[in-house]
Amino acid sequence: MSNCGSKRKLCDLGTGEVVHLISYRAKEGMVDEFERIVQETAHCMYHLQAGISDVRVCHPKCGEIVFILTFLSNEDMQKFKQGPEQDAALALASVVEGGEPVYATSGCLMPAAHTLPSLLAFLKRSISGTNFACHKVGKVKEQIKNWFPRREEYEKYIHWDQQDPKKYTRNLIFANEFMDVLLMCWPPGCVSAIHSHDESSCWVALVEGEVYEVQYTMPKMDIQFIEKEMKNPTGAVGRCTRLRVIGETKLSQDTASGAYANDEIGVHRIENRSDKPAFTLYVYAPGLRKMKIFKETGQVSVFSVAQVSYMSEYGSKTGNWTTTTHPDGILDIQAWNSEQAGRPSPIPSPSSGPAAAPGLEPPPSAL
Repeated sequence: MSNCGSKRKLCDLGTGEVVHLISYRAKEGMVDEFERIVQETAHCMYHLQAGISDVRVCHPKCGEIVFILTFLSNEDMQKFKQGPEQDAALALASVVEGGEPVYATSGCLMPAAHTLPSLLAFLKRSISGTNFACHKVGKVKEQIKNWFPRREEYEKYIHWDQQDPKKYTRNLIFANEFMDVLLMCWPPGCVSAIHSHDESSCWVALVEGEVYEVQYTMPKMDIQFIEKEMKNPTGAVGRCTRLRVIGETKLSQDTASGAYANDEIGVHRIENRSDKPAFTLYVYAPGLRKMKIFKETGQVSVFSVAQVSYMSEYGSKTGNWTTTTHPDGILDIQAWNSEQAGRPSPIPSPSSGPAAAPGLEPPPSAL
C-alpha cells in the first residue's frame, strides 16, 4: 500500500521548506559567453536572502549549470520565479540550448524520516537503564516523532481478537532487557484502563487513525493499600483519592502525533473515540512488568504484568491470547465465568472476596 495518496504526507514531518532546481546547458560555440553569464548570475543568487534558507550552484562541467535554491515556503518560491528567475532566464536565453532551462523542478525538502527498521536501530542504541530517570526523554520522543509509518512495514503486526473484536490487542515488535516495543490495535470505541507505569517510560506514537490520551494526577493511596502492596507487591487492592484530569491530547494526523508518560507525570489511559480502528506504537522502557490500575471513583489495584499474553510476537500469533485474556493484563473474569457456567469459578469475584475494596473490580474489557 503506497502512502503517496494518503492523508499523511512524508513531507509533513519536515520543515515546510521548498527546493527549486533549474538546469541550463550552453549552445554549441557559446560556452565562454555562457560561463561568464552564469558566473555573474550565481554571484547574484548567493546574495539573495529574503525568504531563502539555502542557495547552491552545481557546475558539472563547462557549459552546464544547476541552480538549487531552498525557500521558506511555496509562496516565496513563486515570487522568485516571477522575479529573479525570469531575469536570469532573459540573460541566458541567447546562449543556452532552446533558449530555456533543460530541466526545472521543485518540491518539499525531504525530511530525515525514520523507517521502522531505522527507528528500532535508534531505540536499541539510545535506550538503556532500569527506570525512566535514565532516559533522554525529549531525544527519544523527537526521533519517534520522525518515524513515517508505512502500512507495509507494520501490517504484519496487526492482529485482532476474533472472539471479542471489542478488545484492543498488544502485539510485540521488539524486546530486549531495556525495552518492549509494541503495536497496539484499537477497535472503534475502545478504552484502556487508567494505569500507571511503575519504573517505566512510556512513549506513544500514532500510527494510523486517531486516539486520545487522557492524563490524570497520580493519586494518593491509603495506608492500608501501601501496607498490602508491601506484603503482596503484585496483588494488592485498596483505595486512593479521586483522580483528577490534568490533560487530554488528541493524537491524529492533523494534531499531535505522540505522547509520553511516567509515574512522576501521572497516570493515563488511551481512548479510541472514533468509529474506525486505530493503531499506536508503544515503547515501554524498561518493559512494563508491574502497574497499578485505577478507577476515577477512587479505587486502585496493583498486579504483575510479567506474564501478560501478547496477541502476537514478531508478527506471528502466540496462541496464548484466549477469551479470558484481558488487554490491560487482568483476567477477564466475566468471560471466564461465562465459559465455566455451572461450575465454581477458581477466581473469586472481586466483590465477594475480602481482599477487594468496596466497589473495586478489575476494569471491564475494552469497549
